[in-house]
Amino acid sequence: MAAEIIQVDDLENIQERAPFLIYIPGKLEIKNATYRNQGRKWATLRYECKIGYEKLRVKEFFLDWFYPGFPKSLMDSFVSSYSAIDGSILNDRAVFYGKNYKGKKASSSFSFGTQIEVEGDTEKNVKKLSETMIAPYLNERFRNYPFFRRSFFANRGVPEWFEEERISNLAWKEPPEEFCVGNLCVDSVGVSHNDGRRVETILVFSEEYYRTAAWVDIAEPDSHLQHLIYDLRKDGNFFDVYEDGDPTVAFKRDSGPTIARTKIGSSVVTISISPLFQLSEARKMIQQFLETVEKFI
Repeated sequence: MAAEIIQVDDLENIQERAPFLIYIPGKLEIKNATYRNQGRKWATLRYECKIGYEKLRVKEFFLDWFYPGFPKSLMDSFVSSYSAIDGSILNDRAVFYGKNYKGKKASSSFSFGTQIEVEGDTEKNVKKLSETMIAPYLNERFRNYPFFRRSFFANRGVPEWFEEERISNLAWKEPPEEFCVGNLCVDSVGVSHNDGRRVETILVFSEEYYRTAAWVDIAEPDSHLQHLIYDLRKDGNFFDVYEDGDPTVAFKRDSGPTIARTKIGSSVVTISISPLFQLSEARKMIQQFLETVEKFI
């Protein structure tokens, strides 16, 4: 059996097995690269770069237990509020800057399904490294690679946190029919039952290469199962727009991510949309997603 963590000399060879696109800095040397094979935990690439005397650390993986495009690592403790967040748009990704759960200067970005996390001592060098990332080994197999095939937890990876457990408890499969909202088409459906009744459904929508994505999450709050629904609150240092209503909509200026919540009958419906959509676009998409939800309630 292959070692769980291996030293990496040939990133292109690792790309053949990784369930995510590998990103490297265009102008900096990579050192101490390691790859964790998928086994007890999900696949992860880590490496270091130096800018002057400062050592920066990079971590890459496919985030499959939280809404796509949200900078999970910039939360204070993974279950708390965010640090103060700045952001910028770079071609096909949004990059967010703040402090990570270790209190270090950090960035988080979502690019074609890859979560890229950079950690360092200074904001200047974290930004410098984060803004030079490229994917040199664009692989055709990622063009239509559905969530349920690349996800560690959708494939029964052993969970440690309740977020991971939520995904692993769902039975995942291909959608029964094709339906799309703009460029996003449903690629995976996960369903969970308790005492013979359906208590949660997650529909994962994506476009080619998972450039952008959305989750439509339908949960029954009286199911006696915990952690089916994340809190959506106005504070937390992340959202710039928060509109109470039906649905309630929260948005990170200037291009997302977006999250919306409403109630349909006994079901609580949460719609998350990854970055690269303006608020006006996201609002239209939310209405279309809500029309889709009616097929699953």
